[in-house]
Amino acid sequence: QSTAGRNCGTMQHLLEMEAADPTLAARMQQIEQQTQQILANSAANKTAAIITIPVVFHVVYANATQNISDAKCIAQLNQLNLDYARMNSDASSTPAAFAGLASNTQIQFCLAQRDPNGNPTNGIIHKSTTVASFSSNDNVKRTANGGDNAWDATKYLNIWSCNLGGGLLGYAQFPGGTASTDGVVCLYSSIGSMLSPGTATPYHLGRTMTH
Repeated sequence: QSTAGRNCGTMQHLLEMEAADPTLAARMQQIEQQTQQILANSAANKTAAIITIPVVFHVVYANATQNISDAKCIAQLNQLNLDYARMNSDASSTPAAFAGLASNTQIQFCLAQRDPNGNPTNGIIHKSTTVASFSSNDNVKRTANGGDNAWDATKYLNIWSCNLGGGLLGYAQFPGGTASTDGVVCLYSSIGSMLSPGTATPYHLGRTMTH
């Protein structure tokens, strides 16, 4: 499956959200200011505690091919952790423009062990849909629209895997957006890792999610 020319829909999604919510820009600016303050305080205190974020994969599928395996989701999670720790095997290929900035982010990810109701979970949901393909309109994040509702964004990172149309490879939501749609959406065939690639060549090594 060749997907050359796929697009990141994040900025288009942001423009749509800003048009629907005129207060979003102000919230984003406030969060940016708070983030810069936290970074300044962390640098002064030289704190280096690793932050671990529980993840839930919402695998929304219309056919067996789109219903990626738990193993593929775990491979993606492993690639995220390697990339965020800068322990990826191709770290030496970092472009020169970023070589001086690339570092261990002190952020890691794990599959959720409890769902929002406190029940045990493996952090991976497989949800059948009749929707052939989704767009950047967030329908994949809503059960009523053929997707799957987000878990509490203050406690989990929501990742949706689905078939995306219109040349979309994926998109994310900036901090400050609606909690019920907070998370990352990726083309199902881009989910994977360097060791366990997806099929969306050349976007098949799990780097869409890292991006």
